[in-house]
Amino acid sequence: MKNYLNNTFLKSKQNINMPIVKGLLKYDQSNFKLLILEYVEPRFLTVRETYFITFVLPYYNVLKQGYSSLGYKHTEETKKLLSELAKNRVHSNVTKGLIAKALTGENNPFYNKNHSMETKVRIIEAKSAYPVYIYNSFKELLVIFPSVLTLAKLIKSNHSTIVDVIKEKNIFRGEWYFTNTPYNISDTPVIANWISKECDELILNINNHSHIRKAVFVYDINKNFICKYDGVMEAQRSLNISHSTIKKYAKVGGIYNDYMFSYERLKD
Repeated sequence: MKNYLNNTFLKSKQNINMPIVKGLLKYDQSNFKLLILEYVEPRFLTVRETYFITFVLPYYNVLKQGYSSLGYKHTEETKKLLSELAKNRVHSNVTKGLIAKALTGENNPFYNKNHSMETKVRIIEAKSAYPVYIYNSFKELLVIFPSVLTLAKLIKSNHSTIVDVIKEKNIFRGEWYFTNTPYNISDTPVIANWISKECDELILNINNHSHIRKAVFVYDINKNFICKYDGVMEAQRSLNISHSTIKKYAKVGGIYNDYMFSYERLKD
């Protein structure tokens, strides 16, 4: 009777398309085991689930994050059901921050490890679903995007460029920082939803700055903000200082002729 009920459940319309269900039906339940990896406090369940998904890279677990459906395409029927369930399940900023921090540096299960090409591909696929936090030059959190790929398509950039910006912690198009972890767990985005009119305006603004490779911030010797230029050449024309000199001092945040140059905004 138990096996009959299990098979009935597995073959139901809502479950038949799930990879794990297909595996159970194909290889039989006797070839699968249910193991407890560790015992944790309820508030850390999401963090630890994300950790083990990243560490084990399970074939049948198509999700990229704990307690999340990122990385899996559901049927329309299932989407409606999940939508109703999600209304009562919202991660706090603390939980979101913990998930990100739990996979950073030495906490990352892949820290200091070598992988096969197949594993590397799967790692890239898993990481592509991680959120991107967008900050302005004042280090204020503006909005959170669901993935690098989503952001790249909207701002007319490419995946590798954004990954490099995140990795090198560079300022993008002279005004924005991208990171896959919040600067502070308590940071609250100005724009609550990346699918909104406010975010559309932000994207338009970022695209209007596509001509900027490196902006130049100019201050006086007392670090009072004077002006921001779209590039070294614009600063050269305005200040009558050679571009090579500006580049030299902007790179180190140095002072020349009573001007302090920087590629990033100082704390005004």
